[in-house]
Amino acid sequence: MEFGIGNISDKVVLLVWNNGNSPSCVQDTVAKLKEHIGEGGRLLLEHVERLQLADYEEGTFDVVLSGLVSPICLSHHVDLLAEFARILKPSGLLIMREPVVEHGTIAGLRSNKKLSSVLKLSGLVNVTVNSHHTSLTDDERSSIKNGLKVNNVFIEDSAASHFSVIEIQANKPSYEVGASTTLSFAKTVGPTVNKDSAAIWTLSANDVLDEDIETVDPDSLLSEEDLSRPDPASLQWDCGVSKSGKRRACKNCTCGLAEELAGGATTNKPASSACGSVSSSPTATDYNCYVFL
Repeated sequence: MEFGIGNISDKVVLLVWNNGNSPSCVQDTVAKLKEHIGEGGRLLLEHVERLQLADYEEGTFDVVLSGLVSPICLSHHVDLLAEFARILKPSGLLIMREPVVEHGTIAGLRSNKKLSSVLKLSGLVNVTVNSHHTSLTDDERSSIKNGLKVNNVFIEDSAASHFSVIEIQANKPSYEVGASTTLSFAKTVGPTVNKDSAAIWTLSANDVLDEDIETVDPDSLLSEEDLSRPDPASLQWDCGVSKSGKRRACKNCTCGLAEELAGGATTNKPASSACGSVSSSPTATDYNCYVFL
């Protein structure tokens, strides 16, 4: 399978190999990578089991390549991916290849989705699939199977046709783990405000508690005329005045003006009941009404 690593010219690159890779394949891969890197870059080679023992500093490499040496037989565990994220520079690139299965897990091999999730849990971002090699030859499948066996991953012959090879790339975030920055608490300059307008339309709690503020006595809001008792005649409601200036009663007048205009003051009519009339000074005999049950 050809390289899909893009532009790594003048980069500091780390190539990771494992026990399943033959020495000749390692040498061929190194030679091809040097052509891509050029004289301005730098290539380092490290065995996967000695990577953490090498104790590289954080942010050492621009690019980390893993699983690119044939046969592709390295299964990347979480701790290994976390170490890749640690030694990569901020926004550094990881390109890796790994045998995967279509669904679930077979003999330690993971699915495409499961591998992407592990990469994200390791602290990497922008996880994308570069290529998915499903049409492997019998020789490639056999070499991958033998390489996995060296790494203690055993695949039954019946399951040998169910795996493929995937190439994934991911980036380290644009910051280091534990990075910090200084927070600025300086006051920001806001828009220009007319001080006179602000004094008119703003009122804070401090303004209310200020002893120097001038307040209005509520008793001075009422005049002597407001406190005097009004004339009852002025409270009489007038139904209305006609165009000629004469008083006139409204329709359905209830204030007594209609009766006054009709012929004088109203008279109190004696109360009546269903049993007959009742005098102005009724007695018990005036209410001789009976109820029959």
